[in-house]
Amino acid sequence: MYHSSRESVDEYKVTCIEFIRDISNDYKDWVKRYNLDEEESAWRLEMIDNVVKVSSAWIARYGDTIRKIDVIKDDGINKMAEFTAGYPFYLQVYVDGQLRYAEHKAGMIELEVKARAREEGRSVGITMYNRRMNEIFQLLTATEVSDAVSVLGYDDRLMNAIDAKVILDASKCRESDLISITVVVGEYDERDGLELDKRGFTTLIRII
Repeated sequence: MYHSSRESVDEYKVTCIEFIRDISNDYKDWVKRYNLDEEESAWRLEMIDNVVKVSSAWIARYGDTIRKIDVIKDDGINKMAEFTAGYPFYLQVYVDGQLRYAEHKAGMIELEVKARAREEGRSVGITMYNRRMNEIFQLLTATEVSDAVSVLGYDDRLMNAIDAKVILDASKCRESDLISITVVVGEYDERDGLELDKRGFTTLIRII
């Protein structure tokens, strides 16, 4: 539908910024239906609004191609879904101390996955994003070189608390390329290994 002309890119920016804003209302409606306590509900709504703000700013500033705009948009949608669901157990993913949005040079990128089970007798660990498709992570990229990003390895140990690593090889990336990665962590009953819950954490990385 759109061509790679400046006008088409600018039009698509506006379309996607409006789409993110509109769909955020649907996610916020879901939060309100959950009848959560006031503090938790307010936090989730605030985080969704923040995703709209930051994703829109990234589209406006860094979305110089249709593909980059799509990656930022889809990243934002993933984040809104994650905040709508909330986090029943502690989960954070850092890139050089940066949370959710990061800048990093091309090369090896280390994601630090910190998670902690809600109580004793439970464990947490990195699990598959999509078992049916055999996808361990969701990886969205806007790069000038095809297949410029790959996952070299990750730590899949199950423990009551983890500080695990996910290593991305982004050595083929170029300045201003974008990477969105969703890491999913599950919480398990240590007695029988039953998965009790799982949550995703999406990070958008800009190569500098």
